[in-house]
Amino acid sequence: MAKGGMNRRQYLGAVGAGATLALAGCLGGTEIDADEYPVAAWAEGTIEFGLPPFQDAEELDEQYAGTFEWLEDGFDELTVEGTTTTSYSAVVESVVNGHTELANLSPIIYVLAQEDDVHPLAINWSHGSDAYHTYIATRADTGIESLDDLEGKTIAMIDPLSTSGGMFPRYMLKEAGLDAGDINNDPEDFEIEWAYGHGEALETLENGHVDAAAYGDFQHPDDEEIVKIAESDPIPFDPVVAKPDTPEAVREQLSERLINTPEESLENHRVDRFGEVEPGTYDPVRNVAEAMGVDIETIDEAEEDE
Repeated sequence: MAKGGMNRRQYLGAVGAGATLALAGCLGGTEIDADEYPVAAWAEGTIEFGLPPFQDAEELDEQYAGTFEWLEDGFDELTVEGTTTTSYSAVVESVVNGHTELANLSPIIYVLAQEDDVHPLAINWSHGSDAYHTYIATRADTGIESLDDLEGKTIAMIDPLSTSGGMFPRYMLKEAGLDAGDINNDPEDFEIEWAYGHGEALETLENGHVDAAAYGDFQHPDDEEIVKIAESDPIPFDPVVAKPDTPEAVREQLSERLINTPEESLENHRVDRFGEVEPGTYDPVRNVAEAMGVDIETIDEAEEDE
């Protein structure tokens, strides 16, 4: 473990302690026949589906409504409800601790949560791909043309644990030769203004409050006044995961149902379809997490062996 590093539990505990979760109560005590209705029995009648704040709550509810209805229709005695959270740390803590049965995790958060035995069910696909990119952009009138020009500037980002709006852009700036800090330390060569939403980061840039912004490519506007100055390597899209104690039979049924979600259930969604999670998919994310000082159990073990 790197000197001065903060482990996942310490960091997420510190951030998550102040986060507010809009958690609905499970139907505790509901008697459901586990043999006849295994998924409903496991969820005690209601699946709480945790969602990170990559868009505002109203947009998320609209996007996921068709998916939730599809899941409900596939299993008797079951309802599915979205649970919006206020931070990326809050959504992982909710599923790790079993407050939500399922969650959509950002790639970096999924890498961190693997040590807590969350189970990947499916990976999101969008625009015909299972990967996307981080953009770092500026306004056309700033005169900024490259990452080098961002020294001494202010950059809007999403969240310290956002993959495309936190970890990857800071890694890109680090690779460009700037001091980008890490998960424990602020950068020395530029300032970050945390916007806590991709749309919010872009809006902050458009309104002239910052010199540049980092966000997922799905947010980039059709506007000549906003100019992309850097693009990351491909980033695997978010996975949908189940809480640690989910039985294998339940995981298999949920995964199959998600992967077979029809197009009409995704009409309002940024996701085109759900696909299988292949081994090694999130290794590039793990590498960036390591470079940015995020402690992961497997990395710690590897360092101890060196």
